Amino acid sequence: MCASMAIDDQLSAEARERPRAAIFAGLAALFTLIAAVVGILSLSNEPDNLPGSLIYRNQHVVGLSVSAAASLLGSLAIAYVLDFLFRATRARNPSVPSWLRLMPWIGGVGLAIIGIVIQVVLGVKLAHFATHGTQTYDEAKHVLTSGDYNVVRYLGIVPQLALALALVMISLNAMRVGLLTRFLGYLGIIAAVLFVIPLVPIPIVQIYWLGALAWMFAGRSRTGDPAAWQSGEAVPWPSSQEMREARVRAAEERRGGRRDGAPAAAAEESAKPELLHAPVGPTESDDHGDAADAFGSSGAARRKRKKRR
Repeated sequence: MCASMAIDDQLSAEARERPRAAIFAGLAALFTLIAAVVGILSLSNEPDNLPGSLIYRNQHVVGLSVSAAASLLGSLAIAYVLDFLFRATRARNPSVPSWLRLMPWIGGVGLAIIGIVIQVVLGVKLAHFATHGTQTYDEAKHVLTSGDYNVVRYLGIVPQLALALALVMISLNAMRVGLLTRFLGYLGIIAAVLFVIPLVPIPIVQIYWLGALAWMFAGRSRTGDPAAWQSGEAVPWPSSQEMREARVRAAEERRGGRRDGAPAAAAEESAKPELLHAPVGPTESDDHGDAADAFGSSGAARRKRKKRR
């Protein structure tokens, strides 16, 4: 009884929080898209040489700052979404390590802090480079290799890896308990890899994954929620092999149902000719009398043919 009440309380709490999680997932997708698009547009005419690039970035510092701010807000929104997904997963599988809940916040908040520091440090250095000195290649290289800038940049690797680890582990465990379909679970893992090693300027996979989560949290999925969201317990999503086996069993059951109905239908069909050819009025003795008359009439016909000859 207590366990049932605990599950009901958990489901009620999740139902109240899901609309907020859907909003944060949607905002995370939107901010990630804005950061990428604004960054690309701001650097669309960037010169190829290093001194010219630094001067260009100093002239377009507003656009780059907007891109960085959107990226940081997106990281914080992702941290909240992963935290919600973690709590729902651990409620269905208490063996999920509790320390995993810290990873999204270390990643999201850490990236926000590091991002702000990088923007401030780099902005000061770009402004100094653009307004002082001779803007040579050596001076430009010194801006990007100076100790304070490199320390902050290397420190940013820690929250980046923390957020990637959270994406992988939470997506995997949420898929195992059935909160995410296998497609969304594996897509979350791919998004984590591309978060560390970006292969395209616009992170399409991350944006799509976050948008799909927002759609699911809002209850807009055409196929409905996975069963684990409704039961409050782990209902692992079937593998592709299990789904194939289920389809085969269903097909065999349908064929078996048709075979079971076939004998009865055949019996009805076989009974129909018997009813059509069964004697309606005459008895067995009448049949014998009719046969004798027919046999006698055929014999008389043969005798008449012999007389004519």
